[in-house]
Amino acid sequence: MKDVNMEVMIGNYSIARGLVEAGLELAAAYPGTPSSEIIPGIIEFNKREKGHIHAEWSTNERCAFEVAFGAASIGKKAACMMKQVGLNVAFPSLLGARRKKIKGGFVIICCDDPGPQSSQTEQDTRLIAALLNIPVFDPSSPKEAGDAACYAMEYSYEHKVPVIVRSTHRVSHARENITMYPIGTRKVALDEGIGEARGQGGESRGQGVKGSRGQGAENQGSRVRGFEGSSEGIGAESNLQPSPITDSPSPIAQNSINSVSSTNSSSSTQQSNSLSAIRYPLNAKFGIVASGMSFSIATDVIFELNLTRLIPVYKVIKVNPVDPEMYDFVDNVDKVLVLEETDSVLEAMIHRGDKVFGRRNGYVPNAGELTYDIIRGIIEQIVEETGMEGRTFSPDHSIEEALKEITFPPRPPRLCAGCSHRASFFAMRYAFPEAIFPGDIGCYTLGISMGAVDTCIDMGGGVNLASGFYNACNQDETFTPIIASIGDSTFFHAGMEPLYDAVKTRKRFIFMIMDNSTTAMTGMQPTPQTGITADGTKTHSIKIDDIVKGFGVDFLKIIDPYNMSLMIETLREAHAYLTSDNHSARKPAVIIARRECLLSVKGKHEALTYTINIEQDCVGCKRCIKLFDCPALIFNDEKRKVTVDEGLCTRCGMCLLVCAMKRPDKRQKQIDE
Repeated sequence: MKDVNMEVMIGNYSIARGLVEAGLELAAAYPGTPSSEIIPGIIEFNKREKGHIHAEWSTNERCAFEVAFGAASIGKKAACMMKQVGLNVAFPSLLGARRKKIKGGFVIICCDDPGPQSSQTEQDTRLIAALLNIPVFDPSSPKEAGDAACYAMEYSYEHKVPVIVRSTHRVSHARENITMYPIGTRKVALDEGIGEARGQGGESRGQGVKGSRGQGAENQGSRVRGFEGSSEGIGAESNLQPSPITDSPSPIAQNSINSVSSTNSSSSTQQSNSLSAIRYPLNAKFGIVASGMSFSIATDVIFELNLTRLIPVYKVIKVNPVDPEMYDFVDNVDKVLVLEETDSVLEAMIHRGDKVFGRRNGYVPNAGELTYDIIRGIIEQIVEETGMEGRTFSPDHSIEEALKEITFPPRPPRLCAGCSHRASFFAMRYAFPEAIFPGDIGCYTLGISMGAVDTCIDMGGGVNLASGFYNACNQDETFTPIIASIGDSTFFHAGMEPLYDAVKTRKRFIFMIMDNSTTAMTGMQPTPQTGITADGTKTHSIKIDDIVKGFGVDFLKIIDPYNMSLMIETLREAHAYLTSDNHSARKPAVIIARRECLLSVKGKHEALTYTINIEQDCVGCKRCIKLFDCPALIFNDEKRKVTVDEGLCTRCGMCLLVCAMKRPDKRQKQIDE
């Protein structure tokens, strides 16, 4: 194909490419796994194409939403990106914008986290979109995600309404070979349901792909409700017979939205690599309605069980408004299984009572990711119950058996070896072991393993909880030490307003701002304090300490957390400040623990030169492991001593201060005082 090439990329880069090819002009986002790679992808493709797209990391998701919506309101093609819980932050804006007519195009990319794997909850963005009547697309592969993003922008631009593309972590982070088109030439048409078949020689049969701009989901390719025939499996050639309903070649399930380039639209239909010949009998015993990654997994399972000619699969891409032919499909099978992540959106729309296998009757789990094993188990159970004949799946247990002979040290989620947050948490627990420790969202949430994070509800929530804890204790005329923690990026995102409120109402607690100069957990994105933009351009740096001073905080200290003795001393000083005779005039005591993240300083400075020989005098008390929780410290059961994993150790030397046998007498005295 002329001017078209291919590149292997993750789903988020495919989404970025789809938006760029759709003529994107502005993009704004707040980083959050699994959505964080989309803005870097947009910047990368914009540079390659020598474009003029404005792309930015916003302070939070609401800012990103409103910046993009403002641009779309006056005629630009704009998009914002966030993870599913980030949409909660932008929800007030979403409520106000959903009914607004825009002059341009506006796409909201929201990446959900079934499981969840890196979130507090696994909420389903499709459900919010359906309740608010916002068009929403649910792609099933990286390629389809890029196509959906491109299609959604064109759909929004034509219909002048906001549109949501819902990805999931499996789609966002899987890799696939993606076709890249010249900007402005890519034309996409949805190919949902029972899609188009490949005829002799692999060519597309049926209507073909529509390439004219502005075609909406109402003008999709033809589908059928039923077909008498058989499947030859993946890649098989088949002779199509007329459908008894449409009197045209029978379409089949195809794992793709079709993309073509307007430079060669007659011969450039992108072919799917998934099932190429699923046909099914009229009034089948059992059919499947699936969307997203669940569709891709279901088609794999059906092929492996040799059930492709018995179980039809209807793929849903546009969940709202759903294509009416989905209901025709459901009505023409005896029973239907609904596979979707993570809520009962399609199942509620179908609403056919006992005819449906889904979450309501316990066939599909009510929570968690629908993995391959889970979906295979569901399908096998229903096949057995309905009396269908298929191939019994015989898993290969050789790998599991081989792994039984290999032992791996357990590696629960922990802060990185050498992380400065670990030193801060240890100091907090050492100085005030009975304190209340409200935490927040970020990599520092892992302080829970050190006993220094007691709560974690949402970004900025730790500061407000600290205020509530103080009020409760104050009413009971007790003063329990309260030490709230937050990261630098989260402070800008959602921590400033709670701190100002705490200062204004004279709450008395210690507020630890862990400043590592980056948004570490989501991929080292810059913060407002970093002083660079998303594309690396230098800009004004907004200092956290200047903001804290501006709020009227009297007690403010900036400490290097590696100076552990000074950190412990400062924590005790802050507590003394809060409990002094004139405590009625006191405000929160703020400590900024400032040290650059180790991941961002690699190669910048000389390595630390401490000799870490913790094993020499080790008595096996495990104090360092229990209290410091460093992944580089490993207890050797044979030696009954703690040893150091040299591959992980950063030689920060903090463990030497934690170990009672290794701390120098002077530092021992300073810490114990």
